[in-house]
Amino acid sequence: MRPILSLLAFPLLLAGCAPEPAATPAPASDAPLHTFAFFVSDLQARDARIADYAQADCGMVAIARVSRIPIDDDLILPDLVVQYDQDGGEIKRWAKSYSSEILAISGDDLFFGASPGGDAGPFRTTPTGEVAVAVPLASNLEANARYVACPEALPSFSDMSLVNCYQTTDVAGRPLNLAWEAGCPTDSAATP
Repeated sequence: MRPILSLLAFPLLLAGCAPEPAATPAPASDAPLHTFAFFVSDLQARDARIADYAQADCGMVAIARVSRIPIDDDLILPDLVVQYDQDGGEIKRWAKSYSSEILAISGDDLFFGASPGGDAGPFRTTPTGEVAVAVPLASNLEANARYVACPEALPSFSDMSLVNCYQTTDVAGRPLNLAWEAGCPTDSAATP
């Protein structure tokens, strides 16, 4: 019986001495897609990110699946939120989905709710457009904001008549001057 066990143990011994195969790196995972509503510059344009269109308060909006909030995109037009200083200079700028409530700001992150026809929130985004599902914060920035007169011009907004300005605080209680789009664009289309 002893020789048989030796014969069976030999391959196991060799396997233990053999070099390990080189580890193959896992393929990079794509960022998850989130569904949001956005205005678009051309309702006739075909774009793989756009899954559908929906009628909203201000006209038709695209229901788009994106891994990032599009910033400086020629087709998909997010709502902008700008933190500005006392002289009207831009400090930070975020982009969010159409008609989504601004929930909080913490550091460089803006937290916002769901948009009509989009995924359930809340979400967190950065000034570079990174977006992720977020843990709800015990803050409601819009409810605690005080309306103030806007500076004459803020560089991020082409039509200041659509912008509202507010004084509010971030989650740490630091004061913020914020401006965000709150009106219907005059060129919003009614049908795709």
